[in-house]
Amino acid sequence: MAHETLRTEELTVVVGDNEDGTGEHSHHRAGYNGVWSLTSVHAPDNCFVPSVSGLNLEHLMDELFMTEEGGEIFEPRQHPMQLERLSDTSVRLLQETSPLTGVSSSTTFTVREPHAIDMTFEATLTKPPRAGKAFGFFWASYINAPDSPALQFVDPDGIWCCLNPDGHGDDSGNTVCHAGVDAIWGDPRQEYNKHSLTHSFSQRRFDQPLMFGRPGDGSMLYAQMFDQQQPVRLCMSPSGGGLNKERRLRNPAWDFQYIIDEATVGTQCSLRTRVVYKPFIHRDEVEQLYGQWLEEIGDQ
Repeated sequence: MAHETLRTEELTVVVGDNEDGTGEHSHHRAGYNGVWSLTSVHAPDNCFVPSVSGLNLEHLMDELFMTEEGGEIFEPRQHPMQLERLSDTSVRLLQETSPLTGVSSSTTFTVREPHAIDMTFEATLTKPPRAGKAFGFFWASYINAPDSPALQFVDPDGIWCCLNPDGHGDDSGNTVCHAGVDAIWGDPRQEYNKHSLTHSFSQRRFDQPLMFGRPGDGSMLYAQMFDQQQPVRLCMSPSGGGLNKERRLRNPAWDFQYIIDEATVGTQCSLRTRVVYKPFIHRDEVEQLYGQWLEEIGDQ
C-alpha cells in the first residue's frame, strides 16, 4: 500500500496505488488506483466512493477487449504499481509493462491553487495490439451518491446536453464521441460483452473536450477538461460505483476514454486533463475555466 497527500488552500487530494489501504484509508479496496480521496474546505466529504477512487486507470483496450478470448479486462487493477513523490504538489504513479497488452505507463498528478488537479498520462506500447490497429485507455471516477448523477457536455451546436443513460452498457448510449469521429470500436465481426461501456454509443456528439457534474447535494462543481478532442470519448455509467444504501442512491461513474487509431510496437501515447473541484456558480463557468486552462498549457 502506498499513498500520498497533496494540498492546496481548498483541496485535500489523496493519491494512491492499486493495493489495499491502511489506517485512515483502510476502507480503500485493492485494484483501484488514482485519487483515493478528494475533499474541499467547501465539501468535507469524499467526492469519490471511499472504497474505490477517481481518475482510476481501469482498462487497456485492443480489439479483443470485452470478447471471450480477450482475457483479463481489468489489467491495471491486477498489475503492480509504484507511487513516488516528486514535490510538495506532485506525485507520479508508475506501472511497468502489463503482461497481456504490453503497456507501460506513467501518470503524474499535480495540484494547482486553489482548486485544480492536473493529470498527465504517458504510455508506451511494447507490443502491437493483439487484434486490429486501434488501442484505447479507459478511466473511471466513482462519484459518491450525488443527488443528480448526470454529466453535462456541449454539442456541436453549442447546446448543453445531459448524459444520464438508463443502464450500464447494453446499448444504453453510455459513450459520447467527438463530432469529428465515427462512433465505433472494435471489429464488427466480433461478439462483445453487452455490458461494455466502450461499445455502448450515444447518438449525440460533443464539441469541446469537457464535461461536468455536480457531486453531493449539487453545491459543488466537478469539471473535467482535456487537451485533445477527437481521441477523447466522454462516458457515464449510472451504477458503476455500486449502491449507497444509506442514501438510497446508486453511485455513478463519470468516465473518459483515450483512443489511438493507429497503434503498433513503440507507439507513445500522451494525454493531459484537468479536474476543477469548487463551489458551483453557473455551467458557463466551465467553458471559461477550459479557456483559461488552454491559455495556461499553451504558454508551457
